[in-house]
Amino acid sequence: MGAALVWLLWHKSQTLDWALVGEAFYAIPAWRWIAAALATVASFWAIAQYDVVAHRHFQTGIPDRPARMAGASAIAVGQTTGFGPVVGAALRWRLMPAMGHGHVLRITGFVTLCFFVSWGLIVLSFSLPVLAGIGWIAPFAFALGLGALCLALLRFPKMAPLGRRIDLPSLRAMVQLVMLAATDLVFAGLALHLLLPPEMAVPLFPLIAAFTLALGAGMVGGTPGGVGPFELALVAILHEVNANGLAAALIGFRLVYYAIPCLLGAFYAFVATPVRKRQKRAKTSDVFRGSRAEHPIAAQNTTVPIVGLRAQGCAMQSSQSLTLFLGATDGALRDLVRDLQRQALARNRLPCMYKLNGRDASTMRSLGWAVHPFAVDAIIDTQSFTLEGSERRQLRRALRKADKAGIKVGPLTTPKWSELETIHHAWEAPHGQERGFTMGRFCPHYLEDKPLYGAWYKGRLIAYASAVVGDNGMALDLMRHYPELPPGTMHRLIHCMIEDACEKGIKELSLAALPHPSLPPKLADCAGLTRFKTCFAPRWKPLYIAAPNHLSLLAAAYDIRQTILSPEPLEMDTVNLWHSDSLLEQNSPSQNAKLTEAG
Repeated sequence: MGAALVWLLWHKSQTLDWALVGEAFYAIPAWRWIAAALATVASFWAIAQYDVVAHRHFQTGIPDRPARMAGASAIAVGQTTGFGPVVGAALRWRLMPAMGHGHVLRITGFVTLCFFVSWGLIVLSFSLPVLAGIGWIAPFAFALGLGALCLALLRFPKMAPLGRRIDLPSLRAMVQLVMLAATDLVFAGLALHLLLPPEMAVPLFPLIAAFTLALGAGMVGGTPGGVGPFELALVAILHEVNANGLAAALIGFRLVYYAIPCLLGAFYAFVATPVRKRQKRAKTSDVFRGSRAEHPIAAQNTTVPIVGLRAQGCAMQSSQSLTLFLGATDGALRDLVRDLQRQALARNRLPCMYKLNGRDASTMRSLGWAVHPFAVDAIIDTQSFTLEGSERRQLRRALRKADKAGIKVGPLTTPKWSELETIHHAWEAPHGQERGFTMGRFCPHYLEDKPLYGAWYKGRLIAYASAVVGDNGMALDLMRHYPELPPGTMHRLIHCMIEDACEKGIKELSLAALPHPSLPPKLADCAGLTRFKTCFAPRWKPLYIAAPNHLSLLAAAYDIRQTILSPEPLEMDTVNLWHSDSLLEQNSPSQNAKLTEAG
């Protein structure tokens, strides 16, 4: 197709008066050449940022500056020589051999596909309305199109073609890519506009709209520099413009926007020192333990250490957010804000804070963040806990039923993991897939160093619960049981946990959080769990979520909810615990098969 269009362009060029074309070319003033060169620099700055976003998406460990320079070089040479993705991949491999072939191809594919998506959005929302004479609708169409794209990515952050998971760009990455593409196209169109003869008087925005369409035709054609498809499309759209003056401007544009950047990009590719080492990821194992009991739950997720001058914390990564969990594990929360924002940017994620207490929520409000209550934590004061009082009469009734049925409870000191796995699968049958993120999940490698409590009926284990322990308390984590239980079994199991915490001198036990009463009923629909926890008459403690602004807060909250409802499979490097030989001996064959595959 490209060859056919080049042939058509050749025949079209025979109708030009090349003497007039030469006069128009040499008549371009020097200041216009300089201004067009500056517009080209601005356009290539935006182009170079595509690769930075791509490297952050794939977490390649390549610093921003070499990624930016490699991207600019690859695109400058690739768009001029033709077959841009192939040439671009070769140059990226030359400049960043530390990434390996696989990451080079992913980066190239990511940049190419995301630009086409951004280009398509700009064409539909800007170019077509402007060229149709209804340019006033362009801002609304662009905002609507970008909003629809973001909603689609928020709802479907991943794809799984042929069973292989592909992480799509995050909201932050996609918005940034669209704005970079718009910047690129605006300044590239401006460079062409500056080289047109003044008497042609083509309005800037219609020219940019026409240029955007023509650029797409050139990219699809695959010819060197888009020669043929680009010119023919531009001539067809701007059919009323003087052909000789347009030809002179296009020759100048080819020189400023294609030839010179191509030479500079090729020179850089051959003289620059290749990047042969990638930045190492920081370890997070030292931040899984903090003052609040639930901190170890972070080990079930992809975690990132957040470090300030006098503080540290643990953030969990999901599709759209980098979420600081439970505030600071050590030091003051205020000291972690800057590093959280930096780490979120380095991963194309939205910075967020989750399950903050009232004091930390006040701190973030004072810093201008959007803060909202989303849950209430059920706290038991173990040292003063008693079964007396009218507020615990339902609990006393449930415990009597469990005692009458002969339920025995106590710590699980030597658990048989195959038995626990059987109960787990029996629990999933009526309840569906277990939830994730900050919810308890069944994994022997995660549970092996956590307190476990079991309930037995007629000598058979029928239910169990786990807890996590922090510096100042303990928290209920996982509860699993067979579908059919004698009444009061789980009440007796949790009461055993409370008594054990009291004996060990642990002052507080959290029965985990419930949705905040201010949330919509659809989001707070857990009446059964609420009744269960209310039986223990706990002290209710509000928890908060925070983000830099209200829009980010909504997106992060939705992302967290989706991550809880549809968690990723647990992986060995995610849990951050090593298995022991004795654990392998106790596992079921299916569990050992999974461990062998992960190991």
